[in-house]
Amino acid sequence: MTSSCTRTAFVLRAASVGTLLATGLAPALAADYAGANVAPDDALSRLMDGNKHYVSAMVAGRVNTIEERASLGEGQAPWASILTCADSRTSPEILFTQGLGDIFVVRVAGNVATSTETASLEFGSAVLGSQLIVVMGHSGCGAVKAAIDAVHGKPAPTPDLVRLTEAIAPAVHLVQGRPGDELVNATKANASLVAQSLSKNELLNGLIAEHKLKVVASYVDLRTGVVSLL
Repeated sequence: MTSSCTRTAFVLRAASVGTLLATGLAPALAADYAGANVAPDDALSRLMDGNKHYVSAMVAGRVNTIEERASLGEGQAPWASILTCADSRTSPEILFTQGLGDIFVVRVAGNVATSTETASLEFGSAVLGSQLIVVMGHSGCGAVKAAIDAVHGKPAPTPDLVRLTEAIAPAVHLVQGRPGDELVNATKANASLVAQSLSKNELLNGLIAEHKLKVVASYVDLRTGVVSLL
């Protein structure tokens, strides 16, 4: 993480949203910015309803207007945050039938939450007002498969990939010996462990205690498009 990102993450943990905005560290926002103010359960219902539309009609996303695009150039107030894999088949805007400005998306192989991803999600909730974080794993995840291979004695070929598989390895160990498909089990366990870890984050946990945030884990079957909550 760069020093700039580190300073921002530190301020996010130490200051209130109002103080952060006053310091000028937050991005330019629309003049009437007050956050989307969508309650966690309502946000989750929106996402799951959007997924039903995608599954039943293969809707590619909601239609944005030219006026919306112009307004979004002034600021954003996403009502949900998604942490998912970098896999080309897991675009949340498509899977949940959403458009520009609706959801704050963090994507990384294996949907892990290092300090960089966590800081991004802190920003989405503490500054932008998102009251829901969904950690989404997916079928056929290559990063989780690499972690399984590593646990079984086939290490990843580069130091960076080793660090990635090490981040996912606890999920692989957790499901060893369980009945069912090891990749599916480990992918779901990884999403759940990441969601649990985010829930214990100091800043995010404070928002959860104030009933201003919910963190959930999910899994999408790419063959059907169905997103299931874990």
